Amino acid sequence: MSFAYRDLRYLRLPADDLDAASAFAAGVFGLQPGDRDEANARFRSDARNYALCYSKEDGAAVALTVARAEDLDEVETRLAPWSPRRLTGEECVSRQVKAGLAVAAPNGVVVELVWRPLTSGWRYHGPRDAGITGFHSVQLACTDIAADEAFWIKGIGAEVSDWAGDAAFLRIDDAHHRIALYPSARDGILGAVWAVESINNVMQNWYFLQSAQVPIIHGPGRQPTSNAVFVTGRGPGGIFYSYAAETEHGPQIAARGPRQFAEHARSHDAWGSACNAPEFTGGKSDDRA
Repeated sequence: MSFAYRDLRYLRLPADDLDAASAFAAGVFGLQPGDRDEANARFRSDARNYALCYSKEDGAAVALTVARAEDLDEVETRLAPWSPRRLTGEECVSRQVKAGLAVAAPNGVVVELVWRPLTSGWRYHGPRDAGITGFHSVQLACTDIAADEAFWIKGIGAEVSDWAGDAAFLRIDDAHHRIALYPSARDGILGAVWAVESINNVMQNWYFLQSAQVPIIHGPGRQPTSNAVFVTGRGPGGIFYSYAAETEHGPQIAARGPRQFAEHARSHDAWGSACNAPEFTGGKSDDRA
């Protein structure tokens, strides 16, 4: 591919009750409420106009940003086997982008490639000090992980940083990964990760989630593949929301090539924390005494 993606832009999640979902995103997780209309509630976590959108009218989607309009033409050609389509004018207005295309991944999640998404003119300021620095990555559940990996690599143009068992960590920039594919008994969005300033914020948010009676799914722990220190809680619709710090970035990731980690719980958390999501441990026990 002759171009690089600018970023992982946004995650859209269907929500029947925008108020309840919004109460979690802002009041619990710490995202800043943004633009809202009757069908969509958007939330900021950095300079972009939104990184998370709860929607009553559109299904789940993950978006990547391209730098040039002609990049859409190139990726549309690559994606021909998966039947991409251009976003309509009305869809572009709703997504706050100039242009884009949409394509369904094998696991049913729509991937939107967008050009000139709206950026905010003011800094992010959350309703509480969660230490959030930006939208980091999305985790996808896959019943046919080989098909999804082929889609993301051959169609989208992502590259594998590492495998942990059959779970694949895919990069589109200098971050260790922006997309993580997990073998699962279901398809769809598994979870999303927001970067925080330091391990201190991970631990502070762990205590906050517990005080808010949010079920802790995994962590605090350290991911051997990306080096990230993380904690994960369950949010609206069963989606997993994570805070992460110290995730590996840099050209050394591409230079060393993808590594294969064992199909073992410790390949997903070196600290051995209990996990209530089998996808995050490859379905394996953590083997603690």
